[in-house]
Amino acid sequence: MEALRELVQLVTRNKLKSIDILDMGEVKDSKLGMLYEIISEGKVESDQAAAAELYPDADNTSGYRKLKNKLRKKLINSLLVVDLNKASYSDRKSAYYLCYQEWAAVRILLAKNAWAQCVKTAERILKYAIKYEFTELALDLISILRLHYGARIGDLKQFEEYKSLSLEYEAIFMAENKAELLYTELIVHYVNNRSVKTNLKRKTELALLELSDSMRRYSSYRLHLYGGMIGLMASSIVNNHEDTIQTCEEIISFFEAKPYRAETPLQAAYYQKLICHCQLRQFEPGRKAAEQCLVLIEEGIVNWFKYYEMYFILAMHTENYQEALNIYYQVTNHKRFRYLPNNVTEIWLIYEAYLHYLYVVGLLIPSKEQKGLEQFRLGRFLNEAAIYSKDKSGLNIAIIIFQIIYLMATNQYDKLLDREEAIEKYCTRHLKEEYTMRSYYFIRGLLIMASLGVNNGDRQEKAEAYRDKLLEEENLESSQVFQIEVIPFEQLWEIALKNHLG
Repeated sequence: MEALRELVQLVTRNKLKSIDILDMGEVKDSKLGMLYEIISEGKVESDQAAAAELYPDADNTSGYRKLKNKLRKKLINSLLVVDLNKASYSDRKSAYYLCYQEWAAVRILLAKNAWAQCVKTAERILKYAIKYEFTELALDLISILRLHYGARIGDLKQFEEYKSLSLEYEAIFMAENKAELLYTELIVHYVNNRSVKTNLKRKTELALLELSDSMRRYSSYRLHLYGGMIGLMASSIVNNHEDTIQTCEEIISFFEAKPYRAETPLQAAYYQKLICHCQLRQFEPGRKAAEQCLVLIEEGIVNWFKYYEMYFILAMHTENYQEALNIYYQVTNHKRFRYLPNNVTEIWLIYEAYLHYLYVVGLLIPSKEQKGLEQFRLGRFLNEAAIYSKDKSGLNIAIIIFQIIYLMATNQYDKLLDREEAIEKYCTRHLKEEYTMRSYYFIRGLLIMASLGVNNGDRQEKAEAYRDKLLEEENLESSQVFQIEVIPFEQLWEIALKNHLG
């Protein structure tokens, strides 16, 4: 009763009435509600657009700024009282939200000197923090309880227990922080540049060596998450797909043994397995990895679409074109697809173009329900692919290649001839780096292929020379392969050549 009495005294009726949270019934037809709706439905992407929508006749944005701040305040206040225990959440995710909600209360109770309720709540959520390996939270709760039983109560036995526990969790926390730092020092080189960094191989090996003792000693979630990610980098840097798959299996085995569902590391491991099976052109193991991973992801969130991108590429790379078409329609017909950022939806626009090419050359037959593929228009595609057309050493390569193979497949050689000089300049300016040489050889070979006749032996020999250089070029593990090579260049070469001469 003492703990409950403290709460009643702290939370008065007036304070309950003054909580400024978002009440959707109250704001339904107000500008506050309108702002909430247009943001949640993705109808605006900037403050300027939102202000114009809500205050079209206003000379300044002061009214919008006040409204925005009011909504922000209500949403932040609402955050701690909304139901975060959704059915779609894993047990660990639900525990994380609920523990940190109550931890906020513990800290407020501590500041108010309401020790009875503070200790009771801290002891309860500490059990969950330990079970679900929320090390930082556990360490903070332990310090509160250590102080309580040592400095306030003088319970030597309880004090010694929490003292021992604090030393253990301090060591785990330090090991976790070291792992996170080492991982971040490696991944920072990839955030804005996805090309392979073989020069980091030694650094990943040293990082793993530095973490090896801690990873043997502690089974901490966060420690093994970052240690596992470094292990994946160590093998993927040198394109050792078999070793990478083995590392994925070790990560999966470790985290599946946890008494809770460890979604993040399992998703990462299954995704990397999917990449490796894509590189090795292994459709069935890749599909299994994709299906196992998708079970862990809430349908319709960004990562759900991201995993389907790789699933689509796996199907294309293994010549399961009908499966790729099914994936395309499943993704683009999803109710959340239109709310995705333009840079994500544009990738699927590029995928649609390659599916249409397969339809044109007779390698894909849509079902009656799969409508629209035959209505493709090159001009519309080039206009809508505005973002990646500027990515000269990235996905614009896939757009350029599609133009060539599409114009060849539809016998529009005059239009291709008009663009040939510009494409050759593009190759010279943007495709001479190590990680773009496959694209350089492929495009140059395609242009020669387009200009040769069946009996033109000299030009055919020259085209095949570029094809041979392409085959010799290392198939780098980067976005160069997984996105630019929507269909592997070797595979696409044979399709284009057969259709051209055929």
